This record gives sequence, C-alpha cells and structure tokens, in this order.
Amino acid sequence: MIAESQTGKIIRINFYFIRHAESVYNVSGKVQGHLDSELSQNGIEQAKSVAKKLEQKKFDFCFTSDLTRASDTAEYIISENIYKESIKYFKEKLLRERNFGEVQGRDKSYFVQKAQEAGVTFEDFTPEGAETKHQIVKRWQCFFENLCHKIRIQSEKDELDIMIVSHGAFMRESIKFMLENYNCEFPYDPKDLDRSAPNSSITNFFVIMETRPNCDFSISYLKFESFYDKAHLENISETKCDL
Repeated sequence: MIAESQTGKIIRINFYFIRHAESVYNVSGKVQGHLDSELSQNGIEQAKSVAKKLEQKKFDFCFTSDLTRASDTAEYIISENIYKESIKYFKEKLLRERNFGEVQGRDKSYFVQKAQEAGVTFEDFTPEGAETKHQIVKRWQCFFENLCHKIRIQSEKDELDIMIVSHGAFMRESIKFMLENYNCEFPYDPKDLDRSAPNSSITNFFVIMETRPNCDFSISYLKFESFYDKAHLENISETKCDL
C-alpha cells in the first residue's frame, strides 16, 4: 500500500549518489569536464569494489552521466547486482560534469594559474567558456524535479531505490543546493563540501516526497545517511583528483 497523507501520497526515495571511478585523466592530473576519459586499471578495480558493496541492493533505477567514465562505472555496478535484470538504466546528459571551458584537457596547474591571475581560488573561478556553478545547479534541479514528477505520476510504490553515477564538481554543487533549499538533515561537517567526492565514493540520502491530487509534489524532508563513503576502497589505491 502507498502511504496516504491529507494531500495525497507519501513516497520515500532512497538515492545512492556515486562518483565515477578513477579515470585515465584523473591519474594524469588533467581537467576533464565534458571531455571523455576511460577508467584507469585502478579505476576498474574501484568500480568492481563498489559493485561488490552494492551487489544485493535492489535498485529500481540507475541514472548515469553519459560520459564514459561514469557510464562504465554504472555498468560495472549493474553487472554484479543480483537484481540486474530488473534495474531500469538510463544515460542522462543533465548529470554530466561541469563544462570547464578553456581549461578542459589542460593540467590542473593551468587551471590554478588562471584562477590566480583572476584573483580567486580555482574553486570559485569560472574559466572562459565554462559553466557557472549556478548553471550546474540548474541542471541538477531540472533532473531532480523531473524525476520526482515522473515518480509521482507513474510509480505505484511507496519506496524506491535509485542509483545516480555522476562527477565530483557536479555532486558537490548538487548537494550544496539540497542543503540550502530543502528541510535537510546533514550530520556531517559542511566544510567537507569544499572538496569533491572521492572517486567511486557513495553518498546515500533519502527524500520524503508528498504528492497532491493536482499532480504537484513537495519535498517535506531529506536526510543524508552517508557522505563520501569510501570504506569499500580500503585495500585499493586512490588518486586524489577533484576535477
């Protein structure tokens, strides 16, 4: 039975927000953005480790960025899942990494240099031709609200599990948006959001969505249950790269 409120249904949506595993560009220290880069050999091991951790989780949907490093990570996870035949899988451009404009394909040191010339930190710098942070957030907001609307219209379940595989800067700005705009419980240090998610880390949060007969919905509560979790990588090396 779907729970009922005075305004309609109440649906719980469990999200597993995963950064792609280590890519070849991560290893070389290059800024990726919208450029494609395959997983490194170590990244493949990371993806397999995430897959092992989540192999018994019954996902209803998997949404992934259409960039190779993300979609390959998602496909490793799905391939090992015992419920893989029932997972609905979609590639979504809205989940892409930030477009870093002129610094894409360049070493991170070049990005830092251009930011210093502009008198700001590289985290706050918008290179020529790049997306602003506001534009990244609008992509997440569009994806998230469209997804909630479709669930409100189409789902007969009162609880769903959804995997999202995306990118470091995109995840960081999306999480910040949720903290600022929803009734959100975040039992972690907000200063940790100054850094990107580690490769193949998992951030788990759930949303309580209340629906209305007029096809509208609201998010009444959101809670983070894990944040940048990488315990599954205990015996696997890690390249610290936030772009």
